[in-house]
Amino acid sequence: MMIQKRISGTPFWRWSLLSLAVQATVASAASNEFLDMSLEELVDYRLMSMSRKEQRVADMAAAAYVISAEEIRRSGAQSIPEVLSLVPGLNVAQISRNRWAVSSRGFNERFSSKLLVQVDGRSVYSPLFSGVLWETQDAVMEDIERIEVIRGPGAALWGTNAMNGVINIVTRSAAASQGSMVSATLGSGQLASTSFTHGDALAQGGYFKLYGKVGTAGASLERDSGLMGVDSARQKRLGVKLEPRVDGGQLMVKAEVYQDRSKDYWGTPSVLAYSDPTTPFARSSALSDVGEGAAVQARYAWKTAGGSENVLQASLDKDRSIHTGIWGSGTGATQPLAVAPYLLQMGGEKTDADVDFQQRNIRGDHDFIWGLNLRYTSDNLILPASPYMLLEGKSQRLNYSAFVHDEVTLVPERFKLIWGSKFEKDGLTGFNIQPNVRALYTPGQNEAYWGALSRSVRSSRRTESLATLDISAQDAANLNAMTGLNLPANMLTAVTQVSPRAHASLQAEQALSLEGGWRKQFSNFFSVDTSLFLTDYSHLRGARMLSNPVSGLPEALGCAAVYGPGVCYFTLAGYNTNVDKARSWGAEVSVEWHPQTWWKIQSSYSHLRVKGEYSGDSLGDIQVRAFENSAPRHQFSLQNNFSLGNDLNLNVRLRYNSETRHYTLNSTDMTRLAPYTGLDMRLAWQFNRNTELSVQGRNLLKDRHTEFINIFPVTRAYDIQRSAMVQAVVRF
Repeated sequence: MMIQKRISGTPFWRWSLLSLAVQATVASAASNEFLDMSLEELVDYRLMSMSRKEQRVADMAAAAYVISAEEIRRSGAQSIPEVLSLVPGLNVAQISRNRWAVSSRGFNERFSSKLLVQVDGRSVYSPLFSGVLWETQDAVMEDIERIEVIRGPGAALWGTNAMNGVINIVTRSAAASQGSMVSATLGSGQLASTSFTHGDALAQGGYFKLYGKVGTAGASLERDSGLMGVDSARQKRLGVKLEPRVDGGQLMVKAEVYQDRSKDYWGTPSVLAYSDPTTPFARSSALSDVGEGAAVQARYAWKTAGGSENVLQASLDKDRSIHTGIWGSGTGATQPLAVAPYLLQMGGEKTDADVDFQQRNIRGDHDFIWGLNLRYTSDNLILPASPYMLLEGKSQRLNYSAFVHDEVTLVPERFKLIWGSKFEKDGLTGFNIQPNVRALYTPGQNEAYWGALSRSVRSSRRTESLATLDISAQDAANLNAMTGLNLPANMLTAVTQVSPRAHASLQAEQALSLEGGWRKQFSNFFSVDTSLFLTDYSHLRGARMLSNPVSGLPEALGCAAVYGPGVCYFTLAGYNTNVDKARSWGAEVSVEWHPQTWWKIQSSYSHLRVKGEYSGDSLGDIQVRAFENSAPRHQFSLQNNFSLGNDLNLNVRLRYNSETRHYTLNSTDMTRLAPYTGLDMRLAWQFNRNTELSVQGRNLLKDRHTEFINIFPVTRAYDIQRSAMVQAVVRF
């Protein structure tokens, strides 16, 4: 009765009426395989993200969650971030057509630096950007077996950057992908994609699988102007997975290539914004982005005569990104300060080589795992042909690490103590130790309490450690003579200068986390999972000012030959440092209920608070306010899955996110993004055993809303629009 009272008078009431109507219609209908699965079977999913071994979710001393292949299919998601929005406690926001901000427990941004993401155990975290470029992870959704998610630190096993969470995307094995699959999707906003998989047996024994995907999407509407933006996108991906038969072990080899073409606006900071609040924070520059790369991965697992389980994995990744456009805009008599326009082509090439070994031994009450890792990273920044960028282009780094992990059974089937640590030498931030200790108490077969204390670190990206940002102003007459531009003679123009800076003063970001949780399966039809956390952060990346501008127009403080003979300039210099602190705390709750064999309900709620320390520095406090407000305090999700007979499935999901605040291109004050409620629906028809047709609508309650505005790089704000799509999946 209490639940009904709370739902009454809200949009859920109409949904409840729909549910009653559906119940009256299909009470005698047969359920499908997914809804037939009991909760006991669902929590028996085994994953490796937290403990580097196969382990039931129910037996983990961590805030663990797994998304199955069937849940991915029923969600109708067209990208991995869309799927991740199903996970309680994850912060997922769409920035533009194919740009996403994904984080765990706060600090959300496009390049989320505190979340480690892997695909089949291979890290796709970019050390150049300190984050994941989600636009380049355009996977074949039908090829994903499951997604394993750990909210909270995983650094004791996976090392640097697994500060707030670990995500492992597991694709189907070649053996499980025999036959062919073709999927085609067509939707509003010029959305179109086609993907395929094909598997067969190898002549010498074993299996192989080919997979590929191509997709396009049109531009979104800009939030401020309401006009069509420039964020259209095109993606291509092609790969192969081999599982040849070998004596004494299991071998997997995987290789893929990809390309992403898209457009975006980047912002150039304006000097006057620091002295005049009415001045736009930055000028926008349209860029065409091309990201492409290739990856090869091999993994061999075997057992020794003594019972040891061994895994050796090696991978090689090479990617390249190029950003081309006109840097700078906003010139004119009404703009006393603007960025001098010039042709910009910048980007980078990156090569990662990784070798990882681990061994597991079970001796008595101890389940012990140890391992070694060696990682080589080489990058070459492609800088513009302009005097405004001064940064060493090439860099090479060698990181090596070791870990130990021991799960000790103190009381059989009741109490376990888990301890371990990662010992890591990072090429930028030095030597780091990342220990943790966890406890798991299971008073009954279907109930568990757990707690954990962990220390983790996040290493700096090279552009943080090796550069300062100088924002300068020049007389337009000098720039005209130097560049051939025809700017008003009485105008001052801003110039961005990046110069080398010693990185010895930068340390790794650090976090000390205390977590706890309780989960209970009350029956085969109802379960609850809860978690609490408190994290103290220190040595956070921040920025500080070296000098501040005077009010009004800046003074010319010096001359430099790098800008041309006798060109005088004003310099506003900032630098990166590690002195910021913050604290985050919150709670996450998820509930799963099967009221009928044909009806499954999944609901979750998460609460998050992030509080930083302010220094009084104008530039540093901007960043503190940005990460404090980057993720919603409240998130709620309610999903109903109906099996309407043997051949119809209906999925209805309601999601709520509270407000966030962000900096934008045209203001030094934060912009409030209002809370939004989204409704997604998908109806699928199993035409025959091998063919499924589906239609779905997303964001049905409102025609458009803004979810996120990025600050690094500063970009224009886009609205996410109501959309519809149809999809056909054929297997043969």
